[in-house]
Amino acid sequence: MTRTKASQVTKDLIERLGEIRPDNGYLTDIKRVYGPTERVNDTDPKPYLLVRPANDSRTGAAKTQAGRVRLFEIEARFGKSNGEEELDEIHVDVLRALGFGHEAEDRKFPGLIEDEDQAIQEFAAEGRNYHSTTITIGVFYVETYN
Repeated sequence: MTRTKASQVTKDLIERLGEIRPDNGYLTDIKRVYGPTERVNDTDPKPYLLVRPANDSRTGAAKTQAGRVRLFEIEARFGKSNGEEELDEIHVDVLRALGFGHEAEDRKFPGLIEDEDQAIQEFAAEGRNYHSTTITIGVFYVETYN
């Protein structure tokens, strides 16, 4: 039996985000991209990304298929010595990696909802030894139920 389309979308997103390195034309040098079930240690090299599905909603249905929108939270963690500009740069790098604004269809992440995204920055404080930017994006896909 094949995996669900939802699982494939998550896998493809993690793979695409793994391309974020200066030698590929990006500003940020991502050390690793962690999936939703992978364990992260505070000592892991930074910056890294954590990708997790936040919400998955059905938008319509026809027979055995349903259109769905899955929201993803992509959290970028940086050491506390990094500056605010790096938190801004990763937001741009993530959207660039997903093909935001590209005319070439082969650069666009399939199903990316380009109308809306959000980034929330949090800074190191008491008991927190890293800065982070959490970027929320949406991906439309079709799941088959048969």
